[in-house]
Amino acid sequence: MEMHAQYQTTSSSSSSSSCSVSTVPLSSLKKQRTQDREHLQDNGESSVMKIRHLRFTEFEWTDVEDRFDRLASTTRNGTEPVLKWSDFGFCIGMQKSQEFANEILRALRGRRQHKNYITKHQLYGFWHRMTDPCIHSRIQLFFDMCDRDMDGRITEMDIKQIVLLSASANKLTVSHEEAEEHAGLVMEVVDIDNRGYLEPYQLEILFKGSSSRIFNPIPYRKGQYQDDQEQISKAEIMFRSHWRRGWIIFLWLIVCIALFSWKFIQYRHRTAFEVMGYCLCTSKGAAETLKFNMAVILLPVCRNSITWLRKNRRINSIVPFNDNINFHKLIAGGIVVGVILHGGTHLACDFPRISGSDHSIFRQTIASRFGYHQPSYIQILATTEAVTGIAMVVLMSIAFSLATTWPRRQSPSLPRSVRRVTGYNTFWYSHHLFVFVYTLLIVHSMFLFLTDNLTEKTTWMYIAIPVLLYAGERIFRAIRSGFYDVKILKVLDLNPSLEERVASLYPGKLLSLKLHKPEGFSHKNGMYIVLQCPQISPFEWHPFSLTSGSRDDYISLHIRTLGDWSYELYSLFQEAIVTGANEHPKIYIDGPYGAASQDYIKYDILVLIGLGIGVTPFISIIKDIDDDGVQKTQFDQGPLKTYLYWVTREQSSFEWFRDVIKEISKPNLKQSAAKEMHNFLTSVHEEGDARSALLSAVQALHFARNGIDIVSRTPVWTHFARPNWFNVFSKLAQTHGGARIGVFYCGPSALARELERLCTNFSTKTTTRFVFHKENY
Repeated sequence: MEMHAQYQTTSSSSSSSSCSVSTVPLSSLKKQRTQDREHLQDNGESSVMKIRHLRFTEFEWTDVEDRFDRLASTTRNGTEPVLKWSDFGFCIGMQKSQEFANEILRALRGRRQHKNYITKHQLYGFWHRMTDPCIHSRIQLFFDMCDRDMDGRITEMDIKQIVLLSASANKLTVSHEEAEEHAGLVMEVVDIDNRGYLEPYQLEILFKGSSSRIFNPIPYRKGQYQDDQEQISKAEIMFRSHWRRGWIIFLWLIVCIALFSWKFIQYRHRTAFEVMGYCLCTSKGAAETLKFNMAVILLPVCRNSITWLRKNRRINSIVPFNDNINFHKLIAGGIVVGVILHGGTHLACDFPRISGSDHSIFRQTIASRFGYHQPSYIQILATTEAVTGIAMVVLMSIAFSLATTWPRRQSPSLPRSVRRVTGYNTFWYSHHLFVFVYTLLIVHSMFLFLTDNLTEKTTWMYIAIPVLLYAGERIFRAIRSGFYDVKILKVLDLNPSLEERVASLYPGKLLSLKLHKPEGFSHKNGMYIVLQCPQISPFEWHPFSLTSGSRDDYISLHIRTLGDWSYELYSLFQEAIVTGANEHPKIYIDGPYGAASQDYIKYDILVLIGLGIGVTPFISIIKDIDDDGVQKTQFDQGPLKTYLYWVTREQSSFEWFRDVIKEISKPNLKQSAAKEMHNFLTSVHEEGDARSALLSAVQALHFARNGIDIVSRTPVWTHFARPNWFNVFSKLAQTHGGARIGVFYCGPSALARELERLCTNFSTKTTTRFVFHKENY
């Protein structure tokens, strides 16, 4: 009871000085606030850390005052601006947690007569107490929130109500039974004397006990890890990270420049140069690069060939197969430049000069190529060469436009009428216009204005092998997918306790498929397959990462409904499961195909980062690592330490891989220190926020008691809010000094850029080398 008396004295003192909202002038309150800050600075670093705990608002007074001024109206006597009590949450930045803000306001007002408005003076007093540097004052405020009948005691029912309120403010699903269990656990641990209620000092014990579990890596300090090795320049790190991309792009540019220069010089000495000048040289040089690029653009999308080539260690070490889609886009950009130069100079310069040139010069130079008849501009446009060229430009413009990010992902910034005719399906079908483009290209190349020499009609020589290779791959894929006997086991019941489910529907509209592994199907961890459902479309194939390990005797997929095709697939299986149909929708698979995640075997230290459904490529990896400990391959040993960071914004997402996470989280003597997993739930306010403070405490108690996290319901701890990636990399750099760490990421491009930048920065400033990889489909 001595601790109780000591707390009451401190709390009372704090309340009388820094927490009071009596009729003290506003200027006096501001003066008191300044004194509190000075006192805080004198208390040292430990007090600074306390301020970060149990925050009721992040706003400074100027922010609160600005919001008050925007919403305030005048009272009946018109002497003082006031604010409706319902706008209190908006003023302190809790407009998305209105119910929680109302409870804070109730606690701040206490037993005083409640009016339906708040003055600026009162609001400043409230803000002053919510941001009081004294941790006891803020705990007293939280205590008052829980103590609804204001008798100075918190009962188990009070705690249950605040648990439910906190869960609602953080978009968490907590049943009344779970809330009651959590409240009982708090009382059991903190109410040592079994009095049936808690007092403020016991609440402080609860919060301080939970704060030690907060994920807070040691931040990086400049020069901290540079004692043993010399600092490596950023240029050297960039070279090490991107040299494979660099030499491929450099070689491609050299070939394009060489072809352009060769044709430019060749036509500089032709008689037609006297009519069309350098316009002719430019268009012919661009035409030569177009032939080359129209051939090369098919190679990065020959998936089977790339998957086969990446098995060769030497080739895989110098060719960046993971950037095949990026290189495909780069070549497409080169084609756009070539089309503009070739077609633009023809239409704007060559054709007008032919039709408008001097008759004598025309007869002496190129008249024979036009039957000794000087054509008009319209007559030139009507020729086979011009018609096929314009048709190709139109088709390529359609395909290129619909393949850009905004139309392909149906960006909300596009007009509604445009969004209706865009999307992945439109992109997929429009890309198959290339069949007509290549047909027109052959015809176009056979009809040239200035030559009949077959040796100069070389387009077919450029594209023959790539077209045959790509066509052969498509035929091979069609035949192989037909041979794969894909069977979906019968769904007996939606209750997984009766028999293991093989086709399941999860929250967040996620479909989990478990298929028989076809005979001859063999894959490595990190690979993906493409899936087709004839009931939706006999032409569409969509890529999905395999979540089954290479040693599993089945194939598993987790498909999130992110587009119209996946939504239709989900609906078909949903209907089959709900109606208890004997047959499930027919599906075909093709693959497997190589992906960036396969390179995980090159690293001793592995960092896997998945956002939402982006965690799927890494499930198979961590499953097999768990099976074998240090995994040996034909080239390398697998990772000695693996970190998995799964970031999601919906609590229901944790159900997708709950069984897998539970299985790989079981104690394993071989793997006791080989893997470390972290969940991050971004819908929950960060640790220290008043809205998540009690949840953090309950989470720590429950985890210590049962070894199960209350949010994910797995043995993996769930951190609140977004990760501080700088701190994560700081901890990794400190823990694994001098190591080479492979960082693998699957998710939106915005975070990919940040992670790649952090990899470069920490590789430059520390002795640890971070190598970044991103999944591209």
